[in-house]
Order: sequence, then C-alpha cells, then structure tokens
Amino acid sequence: MVEILRNMARRKVRTGLTVFGIVVGIFAVTVMGSMVEYFNALIGNAREGAGEAIIVTPKGGIRASLSSVDVDRIERVSGVKVAVPQVATFFEGLTTVSFGPPPQVVGVPPDQVLELWSPDDLSAGRFPQRGDTYQMVVGTSIAKNEKLGLGSKFTWRDKEFTVIGLLKETQTAPDGWLIAPMEIVQKAIERPGLITQINVIPEDKSQVTALTERIKDRVENVNVQTLEEQLDAIEQGLAVFNAILLSSAVLAAIIGGLAVVNTMVMSVSERTQEIGLKKAIGATDHNIIGEFLLEAAVIGLLGGAFGFMLGWGVAGLLNLGATEALGGAEIFKVTPRLAAIAVGFAVALGVGAGLAPAWSASRLDPVIALREEA
Repeated sequence: MVEILRNMARRKVRTGLTVFGIVVGIFAVTVMGSMVEYFNALIGNAREGAGEAIIVTPKGGIRASLSSVDVDRIERVSGVKVAVPQVATFFEGLTTVSFGPPPQVVGVPPDQVLELWSPDDLSAGRFPQRGDTYQMVVGTSIAKNEKLGLGSKFTWRDKEFTVIGLLKETQTAPDGWLIAPMEIVQKAIERPGLITQINVIPEDKSQVTALTERIKDRVENVNVQTLEEQLDAIEQGLAVFNAILLSSAVLAAIIGGLAVVNTMVMSVSERTQEIGLKKAIGATDHNIIGEFLLEAAVIGLLGGAFGFMLGWGVAGLLNLGATEALGGAEIFKVTPRLAAIAVGFAVALGVGAGLAPAWSASRLDPVIALREEA
C-alpha cells in the first residue's frame, strides 16, 4: 500500500484531477440518490402503517364522485364490518409548499373517525367528535409549516378553525393532512354530499382479497383496491422517476471513471522500465495486475469517500434550507445503504476503469520493457 501511495504522489496534479472527476460523479449520485431514498422511505413507511382497509374510489376520472348510496351498497356486502366515507380536497395554506404528497383536508364523519385511526395516532389532543364543527386535527408537516399548536386558530376557506389534535409524525402522507368533520369540509368546498373515497373495514382481515372481489362484483362504477395495491401502483410510477434521476447521476460518475482510464494508461506508459524490472526479478502477471488494480481502487475509494461526504453535506444544507418551506420535512435522505452504494460504486468504477491498463501492463515483455527505457 505504501508503494501505491508513493506512485500516486509522483503525479499529484494528475492524481488530484482524476480523484476530482470521481468526486463530481459520486457527489451527483449521493444527492440524487438521497432524493430517491426519500421517496423510498415514504413508500416503506406507508407499507409499515398500512392496515387491512379496502379503498373504494369512483370510476370516470377526476370529476367523478361517490355518494351515500354507494356507502349503503358496500355495507350490504357480506364480510364488510363498516364503510367509512371520506371527502378530501387540497389545503391551500398561507405558506404551504409540498415536496411529495400535497397537503389535504380530509373530512370524515366524527362518529367513525376511530374506525380509521386510534388515540395512539395522536401526539396531543383528540379527534373530532359528534357535535364538532370548525375543529381540525393536523399532521406534523402542516403544524410546523403553519406554526400551529394545540388550540391554535387559522383560517381556511374564509372560516376560522381550531386545532384540537396533533398527529404523530409518520413520514408519510398523513403528515400533510388536516382532519375535520365531513359535513364541514363539504360545506367549505360548496359540494354537499360529495364523497371522494370510501374506506372499507373487513370483518375478517384474512379475507381482504376475497372481500375486494365481492365488492367489485356487487357495486358498479367503482374502483376497488387494497391499500397495498395502491402503494404498489405508486411505487411503479416512482420507479420510472427514480431510474431517470439515478441514470443522470451514474452517467456523471462514469464520465469521472474515464479519467481513471487515462491516468492508469499514462501510469503504465511512464513506468514501463519499472514494470520490466519487477517482472525480471520474479513478479508475476498477477502481481502486476493486482498492483495497478489496487491503485485504481484507491483512487476510486478516495473519490467516492470525498464525493459522498460532499454530497451528504450539500443534502444537509438543502434540507435546512427547505425546513421553513416544507414544514421541517427532509427531502434528501442520506442512509447507510446510500453510503455503501456510492462508495462501493466508486471503487468498482475505479477497478473497472483500471482493468485494461492493468492487463496491458501485465503483458509487457520484461526484456523489451527494459530496452525501451534504457
């Protein structure tokens, strides 16, 4: 290893520029990858918190809706414990900006709220109860973004609401929700009777799939999915976005790897006599290949480590800058898995880029090599 570092030190500028090329590529991989990790965490947390509810939505596009008739039909299907109607609309806060699921006001009948949530889902306060009007429970992102606490008052749709409860942080969509009595939300958006979703709670959680099929057969003009199926669909859409995001970063890293090829080729050219001398005194082809690949790996390791640290720092600064706008949400999530991928990719890139030059060096004839430099 000492000899490897000494060889790298002979060409400080060239080695520095090569390492810098890797740094730039791994920096891009880290920053872009941390954004991908954020979305993956959203889906992962949602899966962990996913219950056995079946989600029923209307067919016919964005303007379609459900009604109380649909609720009655669903509740008559055998195996349904309860069908909880829901109306959701976007929350147009004073300063709300979202990176991820948009903030929503969710209206649920107060006497059925505890079918969907439990008191343990609250960090403070209570859920809406029968008789409540302009009261809301707010998620952590909304609370931070709008600077709301228990008892705070704020205006939405020209009406003043009071915060009666605060949800625990889940790092999923409910962090951006405001939960209110359904009739009040319908009145606020001037759509009385509007239902955008029905949450079906099964009597037997092990029969969710069978119950989903029965609802599809007996209730017309609705889409029926389990929460897991909805998350699968979202994940498939994110996979395309993630692939585009990461491919651009990986391309930048590969371009940095070309600098390693150039450096190693020049190193072989400059050290022809040294290689010939080593082979003349007994060094094998494997020894020569190992030496050059180790040098390429060290270059990749240095570039990967510096690039990851730089990307981690920038991701942290971006998160700090986004705190106010996004209610404290981290939109760049640096994980141990990302660190291993970034540094491991840099080392693999270095070794891959050094393969051809190392093989070329190992194939030198010692007599010819010594004669060329003599």
